[in-house]
Amino acid sequence: MLYEQGGCVKIRFFVPILFCLLFSSCTKHQSSQQKNDTEQPLVDSRNDILDTIIQQEAMLVDVPIPLYDERIIPSSDQISNTDTLAFGYKSPLSRTQVIEFFMNQMERYGWKHLVSFGASEILLQFESPDRYCSVVIKNSDHTSSHSSIFIYIKKSEHIGSLISSGLG
Repeated sequence: MLYEQGGCVKIRFFVPILFCLLFSSCTKHQSSQQKNDTEQPLVDSRNDILDTIIQQEAMLVDVPIPLYDERIIPSSDQISNTDTLAFGYKSPLSRTQVIEFFMNQMERYGWKHLVSFGASEILLQFESPDRYCSVVIKNSDHTSSHSSIFIYIKKSEHIGSLISSGLG
């Protein structure tokens, strides 16, 4: 009889512990599932932005894109502006190599160099018959010779309207 009571005590002791372990593992599974559900829209949004950038790049037959290691993906509100196309790249090329690349290649693609500014960042401004292109070049970080390149392309008609309205 004592043996049966000891077994009953053991069962009464282990059942709540077993229940707690099972219940806590279920809640952990549920919270990790909720976490995955909230991360999914961010991944989808990033993939949508990347698809848009690739489509826009494909339409740029007259803008040279230098060698790059990775794209710099803008936020969704930066890419929604249809008047200006914006692209960003991290390149293994040095700032000097990137400057030489754009100065040579943009002319070959029919662009006219307008002006250059240099400081911690380099700005190159080009013009074609119907568009303007600004190229911003800066060091990726202080310790490497790699460059970050940002290319902005805007239709000429929008620039002209800003200048004529006195805002430019």
